[in-house]
Amino acid sequence: MLKGRDGWRQRFHLMPPEGWLNDPNGLCQFQGIYHVFFQYSPNEPGPDGRKARTWGHYAGEDLLHLKFCGVPFWPEDPVDRDGCYSGSALVQGEEVMLYYTGNVKQPGDHDYTYSGREANEILVKTDGKTFGFKQTVLVNSDYPKDCTCHVRDPKVWQEGNSLYMVLGARVAGPDRNAQTDYGEALFYRSEDGLHWTLMKTLTTPERFGYMWECPDYFEIDGHKVLGICPQGLEAEEFRYQNIYQAGYWLVDGELEGEQVLHDFTEWDYGFDFYAPQTFVDESGRRLLIGWVGMPDEPYKNPTASLAARSWENCLTVPRELTWENGRIYQNPVPEMKELRYDETHIFPDQEMILPDGAGDFEISFLEGDEEEKWEVVIGDGLTLTYDEGIFRMELTEAVGCGRTIRRLQVPDIQFMRILVDCSVAEIYLNDGELVLTTRFYPAYDKESHDLRVSFRCGNAAITGWKMSCMQTNKELI
Repeated sequence: MLKGRDGWRQRFHLMPPEGWLNDPNGLCQFQGIYHVFFQYSPNEPGPDGRKARTWGHYAGEDLLHLKFCGVPFWPEDPVDRDGCYSGSALVQGEEVMLYYTGNVKQPGDHDYTYSGREANEILVKTDGKTFGFKQTVLVNSDYPKDCTCHVRDPKVWQEGNSLYMVLGARVAGPDRNAQTDYGEALFYRSEDGLHWTLMKTLTTPERFGYMWECPDYFEIDGHKVLGICPQGLEAEEFRYQNIYQAGYWLVDGELEGEQVLHDFTEWDYGFDFYAPQTFVDESGRRLLIGWVGMPDEPYKNPTASLAARSWENCLTVPRELTWENGRIYQNPVPEMKELRYDETHIFPDQEMILPDGAGDFEISFLEGDEEEKWEVVIGDGLTLTYDEGIFRMELTEAVGCGRTIRRLQVPDIQFMRILVDCSVAEIYLNDGELVLTTRFYPAYDKESHDLRVSFRCGNAAITGWKMSCMQTNKELI
């Protein structure tokens, strides 16, 4: 059995009280209360627990004081008996409308891609505390005939007097396999949130993966955006490195007319990031939360393998999105700075000890460093380097558990922020122009949980803070 506090449990990343966590769902702020739902399998720490996949629920008056509120509904009805899959929230007056995909696998000899699976879009209304009955609003026969059984993850929003829904889909190609199937987004319109009509489908002229998951549609600073998680992209040297990707298209054209997708950009270039979802809070901020994980990942995550830990995965910190220099920038919400304490100014070639494994670092690279080469080492095996325009995030086998290296072409890095949280690191380059997120597993001493961070950064100004525990996680540690 594990003695003392589990050194890998996060202090300020939202995580499950126990069991398996994945996609964030139903993100919203309603009557002053933030709600963060997520995919949840409470009975198992590993993928086998997904057979009981449902939703978990956190809520609170601010993003640092969220409380676990339990499971809002279970996959116990004919329309979702094999899982309450991902979805979204829409605030409407005095209630919140939660939409999700109910997964059903029919008995028999099926492959569950081209036959045997029901994808039912389901609505549950809530006041944030109690949850109403399930209403099925779309079934397989409501989707285009060329779609496979893989249609899911409704994102719903309002424009004018109409409601809109976008779904991710896998369309059957001529050979009905992953080499010819292609991803597509399905757009529906409704006047009451119950009765939906297919408005259009949207894809790319050139095939871009065989399946699109977790769609998100929104505008930021006048620019239309379609977020998507494409599966089946071929890896390249500096992008598309994960088994599945998460990114966004810029969209030209009007929602109810023809639209063109262009300039696909990955949200995050690290090992562990998937299924992000955005929402607008009551202050008007566009916020994003993603899953610090990856479906079908090849990594050996030790938290899931130790019964004494009985948990796996977490969510990113909430990120505020802004439009700058022709792209979306991401940065931790300013509230995260409230967790900082014990500010330390660090000279190059020095180090900082984090007694609880949690810290926040800001590094400004000053002019006059002719070599333009530097290195940051986190713990005993996570190394960040920059040399000749290439940024590298590299992990040893012991710490990475299968994660090796990620590379990015970055002509110039002027600023870097690093959030370190026990077994998660989020790296923000150039004020959030590029982001990399990864899990890592230091060999903590069971008593002190010390984490050493060292800097070989030449001509740089480095400030570090220790980070206190988010109120939510204090109850879980």
